[in-house]
Amino acid sequence: MTTLTPDQAAARARRVLAALGPVPAWTEAVLDQAVLHLGRGGKPFGSNDLRLIVPEDDCRSAGLYLRGLAEFENPVVLRVVDEVVSINPKAHGKKANVYRLTAAGRKHLEERIARRVEQRKAAA
Repeated sequence: MTTLTPDQAAARARRVLAALGPVPAWTEAVLDQAVLHLGRGGKPFGSNDLRLIVPEDDCRSAGLYLRGLAEFENPVVLRVVDEVVSINPKAHGKKANVYRLTAAGRKHLEERIARRVEQRKAAA
């Protein structure tokens, strides 16, 4: 496995995300809160857990969102710790990663949520 420099990793992330399309801001806000909630206790979680608490429309982007947090965010927000069979019937038994929220990731998500709150207050 080749280790990418931070610049190479950022360029790769931009290419991948551009090809897949962005996660809508509302969906990102919903998933940020759900990931922070699920990951606070230090227990592993994944898209199966999100599927149980997040509206279906937002779940459609969960894979892209989770992968972005695990691979492209700096600091790394999520670490892959396992994989399970997806409970999504459309996945047809496909594997889904299981993640653990990092301490730096918890802080990153809390700050991102706080920025959204401040932006809403300023816009009001």
